[in-house]
Amino acid sequence: MKNLYLFFLSVIFVSVLSAQPVTTKVIPKPSQLRCSDVPAKLNSVVLGATPPNSEQQPVIVFVHGWFDNGYAWFMAKNKWYEKCYNAGYKSAFFFHSYSDEFEKNGKVVAEMIRQTCRHYNTNKVIAVCHSKGGFDIEWALYNEGLADSVQGVITLSTPYWGAPMSDLIANPFIRPILEAIPIVGPVFQGKGSYQMQTAYMAGVVRPMMDNHPQNQPEKFHCYAAWGMNHTTVLPDAIPDDILKVVFRDYQPLCLDIPGFGKLAGDLMSAGMSVIGSISRLVQVQPKYDNPSRNQQYLDGLAPYYSSIRPGAVNISEPPPSQQSNLNHIDVLLSSYMWDIVQPEIEYFKANPVLRKAPLQPQEQLSVQAFQPYSDVQFEQGNELLMAAHPNRKLYVVGDYSQEVQVTDIHGKILPKLPLYVSTKSLFDVVHEVDLSAYPQEALILKSTTPLTAFIQDGSPAAIQLHLPEKQTYEAQDVQVKVSLAQWPQHPEQVNIQGFLTRNMDAQGELVSSAPVALTFYWEEKEQAYMSKAPQQLDAGVYNISVTASGNDIKRFATSSILVKSITKNVVDASMQLTVFPNPATDRIAINVETAIAGNYTLQFTDVQGRLLATLPLSYLASGKQEVSVSVKQYQLPAGMCWITLTDVSGKVQARQSVVIQ
Repeated sequence: MKNLYLFFLSVIFVSVLSAQPVTTKVIPKPSQLRCSDVPAKLNSVVLGATPPNSEQQPVIVFVHGWFDNGYAWFMAKNKWYEKCYNAGYKSAFFFHSYSDEFEKNGKVVAEMIRQTCRHYNTNKVIAVCHSKGGFDIEWALYNEGLADSVQGVITLSTPYWGAPMSDLIANPFIRPILEAIPIVGPVFQGKGSYQMQTAYMAGVVRPMMDNHPQNQPEKFHCYAAWGMNHTTVLPDAIPDDILKVVFRDYQPLCLDIPGFGKLAGDLMSAGMSVIGSISRLVQVQPKYDNPSRNQQYLDGLAPYYSSIRPGAVNISEPPPSQQSNLNHIDVLLSSYMWDIVQPEIEYFKANPVLRKAPLQPQEQLSVQAFQPYSDVQFEQGNELLMAAHPNRKLYVVGDYSQEVQVTDIHGKILPKLPLYVSTKSLFDVVHEVDLSAYPQEALILKSTTPLTAFIQDGSPAAIQLHLPEKQTYEAQDVQVKVSLAQWPQHPEQVNIQGFLTRNMDAQGELVSSAPVALTFYWEEKEQAYMSKAPQQLDAGVYNISVTASGNDIKRFATSSILVKSITKNVVDASMQLTVFPNPATDRIAINVETAIAGNYTLQFTDVQGRLLATLPLSYLASGKQEVSVSVKQYQLPAGMCWITLTDVSGKVQARQSVVIQ
């Protein structure tokens, strides 16, 4: 029976379905609903039955997150639909692709909102979004013309400033392992998984959304959580309907399995705790970790402060409040969140003009409460050394089916370690290996298949990665600093190595480039290691990983950095652009002042550096000249746009920004 439970649980939150046109289906009211009545087909809208006397009640749309589909709102006796119906709310549940980029998902979500409005004959909905669904709804609001159709947005653990786990996924030694795993591999290959890197979210996505002319931060009410170690409690007996998250044609028996809920909840809790522990080794740049300099409070996937949208209303209570002591899966469950979400629904229902002041001041935790140091060792190979310590831990990444040979440091053979683990879902990407059966002495593990593992050896020695505080631009040097804490050796006896690997280019497309090595030297004045050979990099998002090695101690830290395509100090002061009106609606008048006559080009790019339009300027005489540009003719989208003047060699001569309304 336990194996059956494990089989059921191993496939939660995974679905690899082909894209298709958006379809709709109306389901029976909750009292008549069987779990088999809700299709698990992507690109579909599941419409709830209309409650009695609901003419004046709002329509609530539910937008799921990364690594699951819309059935998560129903599975395992999740009662969002039942509670919505009983409150008199009309409802719709969206099933869209989970690992796609938010631009693509946003288009699908926008069409789903339109179909929902047509079905209920309304022009307004209120959105409840879990995790990555918050990004998808942002795009739908601001880039698909849906801003006036969404009265309010309630987000649950949406990492607006990025998820450290995505930085880890982008590591070039971990990335191929995750992408090769059956069933879940396509999720990790999805562009949406890489968009959640902290550098990309903070350096590209937030400026694009927060500076959008239609941005209304007060329309967002955000719940953030910090309980990565919180125990998920499900009903003791839950049905087999969780398989619908994987198999769209699966017809569940809808029979409650005794004890399954307890086991499922415990495994979910353990998974969030493990992933949260590993995520803490990702060291986020202070400017990307809003508004605090620590990322230690997280729900397993989303840091607490990352889940609060700039300027939005924070409906969560900051740590250590128990109101926000939930893990990332908990905030998907109605048993925890309904009493928090419903008052916000009622607020949006009663207030067509939204408040601009937050419900409460956003308190900041003491920076000194946690230091962003990593005490984790990263290893890949057929032989691992486990130090002698009662609190040591071993985590492996990927799928394994073997018995590992175990010896002590004197060569004494110990019982083999059975390592049979399979990644079927998000919360078992990283597996904790049980070493309790072995003596608390140094162990050597030898495997036939190379292991990818994180090790916590119990030593307080740690490494800190200091990333550039200022913006980094292509063709400029990138310098990295590393410091140590409680290290037993003299700094000059410790070897620091690192590398940079680009995983997204300047246009936001996925790439896989060769690592660029970083070497370090000890700087006495800084009391830190400085990168010896700063690199001039192409624009894009990079994973940066650093390892410290000394005697038997190794430490590993990783993060992401953004290198922008706009270089500094390249604009000729004698060349100028003046843009008016700004913001612009129909036409843009551009005054071009050139010191040297010649052929020039105006380039229009968005905040991500993507080229929107090009306007050649045939021979310009020196002095001031005006160029008129039609927003419609050049199909310039709403939002901030860069206008760049370049000469025939492509050298930037002048630059100015404009907001398109």
